Amino acid sequence: MNDPQDTETTDQDDTPLQSVMDLIEVAMDGKDSVDLKTVVEAFGNRAFGPVMVLCGLCMMTPLGALPGIPPAFGVIVMVFALQLLFRRRTPWMPEILRKVKIPSKKLSAVQTKVRPVLAKIDGIISPRFSWAVTGPAQVVVSLVAIILSLTFFPLGMVPFGVVAPAAIVLLLGLGITARDGLLILIGLSLSLGVFIGVGALLLNLTGQGAGVF
Repeated sequence: MNDPQDTETTDQDDTPLQSVMDLIEVAMDGKDSVDLKTVVEAFGNRAFGPVMVLCGLCMMTPLGALPGIPPAFGVIVMVFALQLLFRRRTPWMPEILRKVKIPSKKLSAVQTKVRPVLAKIDGIISPRFSWAVTGPAQVVVSLVAIILSLTFFPLGMVPFGVVAPAAIVLLLGLGITARDGLLILIGLSLSLGVFIGVGALLLNLTGQGAGVF
């Protein structure tokens, strides 16, 4: 007799992105709104990758333009990246994230729009380059995710300014979830461009501030 937990794990491996959407749907459970901690807790012990996927997806939709949402998701990515860095087995979330409410209608709208795309992506990704998902590479991924989450704070003040770092967080999270090292390598490569761009922006702003005085 097959173990239901084994079947669930197989489904998550075969369709990692669609599985993320399914878990979000379960977390909503017919409510008018759902808090971020409840959504995250729905992922269980395998939350690290799916949470990064969720944060990346949400920041690339109109949800990312809502005031306060980018910093909140930035905190989530940072918290989980730190736990991934120290190889914590059971994910932990700060209680304050219960105060961040997301309308279920908006989440449902996001699901409707992205599901067809996610189904196509699920058909392409697969476990490969395992060395890029474990060991020292995991440390690099964690550190990059932490730095990317910090960019959510200044870029969150610009409408859809977090799209670029969010897309990379999505790639890294998907790579962790699907154990796809190729996506990890692509995400790490693209992160260099984001770091250079944000650095140039900060230098420009600093220069303008100095010019005033």
